[in-house]
Amino acid sequence: MTLSELKELRQRCLGRELPNFTPYKTMAAAATSHAGGTLADTAYQRTVCSVLAIANTLRELGVDNELQVPALVIAGDQSSGKSSVVEAITGISLPRADGTCTRCPTEIRMRTQDPMAAGPSGSVGDSDDETLNNAAGLPSGSSSSTSWQCRIKLCCEFDSEDKPLAEKPPEQLFCVVTDKAHVTACVSAAQAVLLNPRAVEATVVLEIDGAEADLTIIDLPGIIHSHADPDLIKLVKHMIKASLAPAHHIIVMALPAGQDAENQAIRLWAREVDPDGHRSIGIITKPDRVPESETGENQKLIKLVEASAGSGAADGHLRLGYYVVKNPGQEQLAAGISSEERRESEARYFAIHLHWSRAARRTPALLQRLGADALRTGLSGLLVEQITAQLPEMRRSCRELLGAVQGELHAMPRPVQDAPRELDRLLARVAAALHSHIHADADCAFYQRTKAMYRAYGEGVMRSLPAFLVGSTLISALDSSDKGMDVAAVAAGNSGDLDLGALAAQAAQGAAAITMEAEAEAFIESDAVQKLLAVKIFLRREHMTLRELKELRQRCLGRELPNFTPYKAMESLLQRFKGKWHEPAMSCLSGVAAAAHKLADEVVATEFGRYPAGSRTASAALSRRVEGLVDGAAALIEQLLRMEDGDVFTRNEQRLRELEVGFLARLKRAYLRPQALEDDDAFLAQPTPVDDELHMAASCLAYFKQVAFGRVQDMVPMAIRGTLLDRLGSQDEVVAAMQREVPDMAAAAPRLLSEDPRLAARRLQCEQRERRLRDALDALYRPAAA
Repeated sequence: MTLSELKELRQRCLGRELPNFTPYKTMAAAATSHAGGTLADTAYQRTVCSVLAIANTLRELGVDNELQVPALVIAGDQSSGKSSVVEAITGISLPRADGTCTRCPTEIRMRTQDPMAAGPSGSVGDSDDETLNNAAGLPSGSSSSTSWQCRIKLCCEFDSEDKPLAEKPPEQLFCVVTDKAHVTACVSAAQAVLLNPRAVEATVVLEIDGAEADLTIIDLPGIIHSHADPDLIKLVKHMIKASLAPAHHIIVMALPAGQDAENQAIRLWAREVDPDGHRSIGIITKPDRVPESETGENQKLIKLVEASAGSGAADGHLRLGYYVVKNPGQEQLAAGISSEERRESEARYFAIHLHWSRAARRTPALLQRLGADALRTGLSGLLVEQITAQLPEMRRSCRELLGAVQGELHAMPRPVQDAPRELDRLLARVAAALHSHIHADADCAFYQRTKAMYRAYGEGVMRSLPAFLVGSTLISALDSSDKGMDVAAVAAGNSGDLDLGALAAQAAQGAAAITMEAEAEAFIESDAVQKLLAVKIFLRREHMTLRELKELRQRCLGRELPNFTPYKAMESLLQRFKGKWHEPAMSCLSGVAAAAHKLADEVVATEFGRYPAGSRTASAALSRRVEGLVDGAAALIEQLLRMEDGDVFTRNEQRLRELEVGFLARLKRAYLRPQALEDDDAFLAQPTPVDDELHMAASCLAYFKQVAFGRVQDMVPMAIRGTLLDRLGSQDEVVAAMQREVPDMAAAAPRLLSEDPRLAARRLQCEQRERRLRDALDALYRPAAA
């Protein structure tokens, strides 16, 4: 166009404007009359479009929060004129005074160009758009019939229990609108879908192609100060504060003129998270509420905005400054004012206003802060600037997140390909692990645990062995070394006998010592002595005295010659101390069985942890096998104990005689209490009134020390190890146990080795996240991002 053509155009559009003020519709006509000369065709606008496309891609992928993608969030009171500002910027009408819009943010992505290629979120084609519209009961239309269209998407960041999701999910397409008149109804429907029956934050996303500018904003619900439902007030407050808090969010505040901006709720909340005002912008709405006659109030507003248009904000003001927009009145809204009419009305207001027009002539840069078009252009430039500055950090963060999810995926086991072969391999690993634990090949914990049970069983056997009270000395079949205790005493030659006389003298602090058997019997019944007997591993309250031995011998006397002891008396004496091993043996078996069950469960859980069905089946199979092996071990132990209890037998007669001589010497010394040691042969040759009883006691002690203790303390642990544990760790036994549980293992293998649904879900989640982060990284390294 020539200058003369521009002058003619300006003259045709002149109205009530003051001198030297160009009507807005002159600029609109000039822009539209110049074919191919729209702002979208400029190199800068193409850069703006590309940079915002990167940010929108990251939002679609659901990684915007993690990468801290800069965003513009618009907030203010319900009556602040915020909705009119959003409509003026976007050119569309959104729901007002609706129960859903009060608690549902709306994200609006404006693009001057339509990127026809399907994006990472899986944009659908025209036929799919039509299907979605019909399914939603919404107006349909071909997305290719016009250059303007709006895709409405849904994004919910909470689960069904209102708990925040670990990851923001990708957005889901709700419908496609090609007629601006239908946007309000479609957005209301989308909000209702998100919030039914929920009452928490969810987001409706509008992607507008063919918009008048490239810009993305998040319109937060209006602040509520009074409502019938107090919880709704709290909900909206929490939602808005949560959106203001992130450092990458730019806070755009709607502040009605004529009110104290610094004390409005949105300003106070913004100051909590942005005290210096580095990321806050003020939009002064409804300037017409301040009459032109109030010069002071008008000048206060003008001064505030002029500071924004100058070199910087004044102290106490927002660092990003202020804008002023003229909202349509209620009558204009009711009459359905168009976007073009809205612009003309707003331009006319500032052109003819006494104070604003003078200020614009005085400070031409002020025009960049007046009106919705200036606001839209300024916000777009600011957002692009912030996104561009954040790109290096977003790339770094995206690489870190991608590396982390790839590491997690690498650590995850892969799904089974050959289930029968894998099942065989797992059962072999179970058997090998059981064998290793049982035989302490690597981990000694199980072996040590069972060894402690065998030791406890041996102590129980020791407590069942005979002891005889001779004079004031309690003589046991075992000495301290046999009992595995009191090493220092063993080295000093202590036999393990208990001198009750010396013990009583020590307790009485110098009183006369006990020397008579009757005194010792009374003393041994005291609680203190009984506790000492428990420590010394004596059979408590079941010892025998020489008097009891004499009575037993007398009852069994028959045709024997004098000084002969009836063998029946000896058998009776031995039987008195037999039959006491069953309880400690079964207790030992029970403990080992419990440990074996636990070990089997732990090994199965380790090897089959990925496969719940296989883990349950293998655990049940091994549990039944352990029970079967325990029954076999119990039967063997019962048989061995019956054999031991029912017979008196030994082939090692020489050792038995040697032990008898040793015990007889100890018994005689306890009875005679010599002052000094004598020759054993001479000492043993001395006759006593109780020689027969001492011989019986010596034979009994020798038999139990050599035969019973030697055999019984080992045979029960050996029966448990050979019958239960060794077979439990056999691979053949493990496979046989599984086959009894699942006869056709090959056919059942795919079912048994179906992996844990939680693991499968997590792998899928990680794979999807990896794809999204890869797409995000690709977007961040597009040529426009450079």
